[in-house]
Amino acid sequence: MRRSGVLRILTTLGLVWMFGVLMFMVKPRPPRETPAGLGDLADPAHDLQPNLQGGEQVNNAQRRARNSVAVEEALSGSASQQHGTLPWSEFDVKAYLAATAVKPGEDGYVRNKFNQVASDEVAVDRSVPDTRQATCSSQNWKDGDLPSTSVVITFHNEARSTLVRTIVSVLTKTPAHLLDEIILVDDFSDNAQDGLELTTIEKVVLLRNDKREGLMRSRIKGADVARAPVLTFLDSHCECNVNWLEPLLQRIAQNSTAVVSPVIDVISMDDFRYIGASSELRGGFDWNLVFKWEYLSQAEKDKRGSNTIAPIRTPMIAGGLFSIDKAWFNTLGKYDMLMDVWGGENLEISFRVWQCGGTLEIIPCSRVGHVFRKQHPYTFPGGSGTVFARYVA
Repeated sequence: MRRSGVLRILTTLGLVWMFGVLMFMVKPRPPRETPAGLGDLADPAHDLQPNLQGGEQVNNAQRRARNSVAVEEALSGSASQQHGTLPWSEFDVKAYLAATAVKPGEDGYVRNKFNQVASDEVAVDRSVPDTRQATCSSQNWKDGDLPSTSVVITFHNEARSTLVRTIVSVLTKTPAHLLDEIILVDDFSDNAQDGLELTTIEKVVLLRNDKREGLMRSRIKGADVARAPVLTFLDSHCECNVNWLEPLLQRIAQNSTAVVSPVIDVISMDDFRYIGASSELRGGFDWNLVFKWEYLSQAEKDKRGSNTIAPIRTPMIAGGLFSIDKAWFNTLGKYDMLMDVWGGENLEISFRVWQCGGTLEIIPCSRVGHVFRKQHPYTFPGGSGTVFARYVA
């Protein structure tokens, strides 16, 4: 009897909580003001077109000169607010990485909690193994009929090698007509040059916060200025695989309320090997609201039958890598603007999608590698315990 009474109380509290969340989400809200502390769009002048005549090659000195002029203009505020135009292959990667290289005797794991020395040695345009199922390569994605996307990448004190490799992998693995822009949102990194120097690269534009805002507010800032109909959020230490984007966009074209994630492959934090992940995983969480991966049950596998590349409905997405229709993102209310630093965004966006009638899906034919770390390399203002406690309150 006592147990039955407790269950009734818990059920009632749960229903009240869900009703409150729904009322909050459907309640009309006044136009959102830009929060104090979010800096203006920063982007260098882009009249620095390559002057290659008769097959003339651009040398490193010319590249450094172009980068230097563009960065100086960005810092002085004299630059036009346009996207970069320099082909990534002409960007002086060697000079960019040298400025923050690990010094002899220094621990390569200290700054980023992964092996920066190994990362710096990996080519920014390396080939990674095609980890998709064989049937994916024969699919016709009809990319001429797909919507384009703006890729939003937020970062704070990211290693330069992983950041630029993320950008290059997007540029080299994405059909040009499907990629409108790459929006970098620098969440007040210690060195502003980390992002500024990248704004010469084609399709790249930079937004820099003038104080720490955290992942969620930074993503909203990027989403608000995005010009494409689809938003694609990526972490700043990723590598896109072949045809990674087309399956995501195709699914959104079929269902604008589907929030879709790639299969997330593993990039070793120690030697940066690219390791394929299982395509039979979905996201979930425990009662401590901690995200976890779980294998599909045998019943779910049987239901899918021979169509093993069909979208996998998932209770939760990882949160770091996904695509979403921009209008749908706005309808959902974006992210909670009071969430700080990092963590909980995967739960929050997933709950919003559930409650508003959308779907969360993992797309097996889309693959993106991600560096998984055992520790956070950044600080949590106020302490990580305080930040995490607010998410589950």
